[in-house]
Amino acid sequence: MHNLRRNAKYSILAFLIFILSITISISTLAKTEIYFSLYDNPQKEIIKNINQAEAFINIAMYIFTDREIALPLIKARERGVKVRLYLDKDQVDYQYSQSRFLVQNGIKIRISSNKYIMHNKFAIIDNRLLLTGSYNWTFSANNRNDENLMVIDDSEIISIFQNQFVNLWTNKYSLERTQKLYKIAKIDFLPILPTPAQTKTKIININTASQDELTSILKISEPLAWKIIALGEELEGFKDPKDLLQFTEITDLEWEEWIQEGIVISIN
Repeated sequence: MHNLRRNAKYSILAFLIFILSITISISTLAKTEIYFSLYDNPQKEIIKNINQAEAFINIAMYIFTDREIALPLIKARERGVKVRLYLDKDQVDYQYSQSRFLVQNGIKIRISSNKYIMHNKFAIIDNRLLLTGSYNWTFSANNRNDENLMVIDDSEIISIFQNQFVNLWTNKYSLERTQKLYKIAKIDFLPILPTPAQTKTKIININTASQDELTSILKISEPLAWKIIALGEELEGFKDPKDLLQFTEITDLEWEEWIQEGIVISIN
């Protein structure tokens, strides 16, 4: 009887240690960093993560007036990172907004259709990081206000925010307000959805395409193109075009844009 009690005690202890180890493992996998303005320089953290982006940056921002953040977004686009910026309606003609400057430098922007306020403040980078909090991308947020910024790498939370961004980007934008922004910026407005007459079919074989072909046709960055080539070699050839969705950096939003742009992905 004594041995049975001792064995039961050891079994319970082992079980508790096992549960604790799983909890610790999960907690170490998902990490949140928190930065407070006036103390921790959130602007510096935002710029650092923009500079490390390899595939895409999806942003929903209430107010965007900080040129120091706008500039690295333009640099990211120049190296092949897809930058999408979703803004509140007041950013169309607000004097200090970076919206006109950004569209003049090739950044895709859509304006919210909400007749009240689009108050989100978040950015998703490569489906691996979420930046969110009270912090607007403004000079005042970093240098005058008491604000917070959280940098989160929890995949479940990122997925929730990514799904919401897709909803905002595809279902809750105002074509009229977006056109007005481009008109003020004196930039030709490209249709949100090209018509068949405007779309020229481009076919790319992902099993034989070079890095240059992947970057130029799919409009992706060089690091992502190399990842595609490396995975194709590891798999001894892709078996299905949608094998590309194995990459967390490639989402349904990218796939839909390729279809809209007349890009056909083949494997032979």
